[in-house]
Amino acid sequence: MSTLRTSLRGSVHMPSDLLGVRVEEERDALLKSPPRRRLAPEPEAPSVPVSDGSPRGARSAPVSSDDTKRTTPSPSKDGGAPSPPPSGEEPRASRDDRPPHVAAQTPDHVGRARAYDELEASASGGLDPASLRDAASKYSIHEQTLVPAPLPYDVPNGVRLLCTAIEGPDGGDDLRDALARACERFIDALPTGWIVHRNPPRSYHSTVFHTGHPTDPRPPRDAYDLAFEVREATQLVGGTTPIAVEVDRVVIASSGVLLALLRHPGGGESPVDGLRARCRRRWPRAPQRQATHVMHVSLCRVLRATPQCDGARWGEVLVRVREVSVELAGMRAQLGTVWHVQEKMQMTCGDEEAGCVVKRLRLGKDLK
Repeated sequence: MSTLRTSLRGSVHMPSDLLGVRVEEERDALLKSPPRRRLAPEPEAPSVPVSDGSPRGARSAPVSSDDTKRTTPSPSKDGGAPSPPPSGEEPRASRDDRPPHVAAQTPDHVGRARAYDELEASASGGLDPASLRDAASKYSIHEQTLVPAPLPYDVPNGVRLLCTAIEGPDGGDDLRDALARACERFIDALPTGWIVHRNPPRSYHSTVFHTGHPTDPRPPRDAYDLAFEVREATQLVGGTTPIAVEVDRVVIASSGVLLALLRHPGGGESPVDGLRARCRRRWPRAPQRQATHVMHVSLCRVLRATPQCDGARWGEVLVRVREVSVELAGMRAQLGTVWHVQEKMQMTCGDEEAGCVVKRLRLGKDLK
């Protein structure tokens, strides 16, 4: 039995974002940047499209960020979900990608457990070849050394986002280090020869909201627009309480991404849920594809799964994932920082050494 499958659609209904992680999917046609937004009363929030925003063994080598090779965006048909589901950055789903049982009005924390169950089940039969190919297309892989180097985006400054940093003295640093150890244990269990890209622990984050998305880049018109966006983000984050998180589980998605899935302690509503809603009201013209339901941290992603392994060998990998999941489940932290990130290279969010411009925003500073 091969661990690679041609289709997952018949067995598991997954948000395409989760399957593609960052699921950085097939990229939509590039859109023009929106007109500059001036100071004005907040517009009414439009109906919020639901999308599940996002994640991927052989040992990986250090990642170089100086490769200037570029990729070409693949247009997708308007109004439809990409097929097959893309792979790439982090879990998200557009309106058409929404699982049938999750309505647009379903609060994030209510749909979270179901989304996590589906995500965990997605790789029970192996990894999705199309997702791996899509993820690998975002890297230049040296065929002699098998070192993957992320490629730059086609639209400079078109990808920007807010994300919760996995760091800090109130358990954040401990959680980051524990996740890094879990990632290494997972990679050690993979078949020899597989190519993997590790996300450096310094970049561990959980996506909140994209003001410019890899599938829908929105470069600022000028420095004023960018400064205005950062100022608005600072206000939104400053009015949000620090974010308490608890590890729900660790899973390998069919897209090849190893994910730590988080929740609010006890499973209730998280400050992240409210922050996402306020971001949508503040930026109503932002990309429709956004993170919903899922609070995840992408640890690493498989880019090439050859030689293929049989079902028994893949079962050993899943056993390792369950082991690290049991060890980490219930670990808690209170996170006090949200990053505003300008991502230059694909799949590198939060990694300043890879060229990201990171502005650190303090949660709750305006609540005192």
